[in-house]
Amino acid sequence: MTALFLYAAVLFMVGSVLVNRIGQRRMAVARKSLTEEETALLSLEREIIDHGQKLNQVKERETALDDELHGARLAVEHLTEKFDEARAAPVERYHIFDRLDARPGGIWSLEVRRADDAGNARMMAAWPIPRTYLIVASTPREAVDRALQRFPRNQGFEIGNAVPCHLFKAKRASATEDGNG
Repeated sequence: MTALFLYAAVLFMVGSVLVNRIGQRRMAVARKSLTEEETALLSLEREIIDHGQKLNQVKERETALDDELHGARLAVEHLTEKFDEARAAPVERYHIFDRLDARPGGIWSLEVRRADDAGNARMMAAWPIPRTYLIVASTPREAVDRALQRFPRNQGFEIGNAVPCHLFKAKRASATEDGNG
């Protein structure tokens, strides 16, 4: 019977060694798998953080672009309003007086009207509104005299006062600011 107990004890010892070795192998495999999964989780966490940062950058850029888009829309609306105002405004037409005659002096603007009591219906149709003429002259009086020579009162023309042309004021002002005037 002792021999049986001895065989049973040896068998239990061999079984425990085998179970211990199998358990150690499973434990090593589990540790290796756990280490690999932790590494995968850490890399996934880094990717999530990177993508979150990129998402925040994209959201900030989107907000900036939305602000720019809003500003551009306001500018377009403002320019559209100005364009509509300019389109609705009466057309300013300027007629050049003596294009080939080079003269010293400033550029004067004056209105020439066709008098209502002038009898020529054909001329009235050609002159429904006053015309603005640009004349080069030294003084306003000289500009009016030159206009009267071309458009005499006895033929039904009325000549307004000569004023410096507003089209060329900006150029004169910038020239004097530069020190060239």
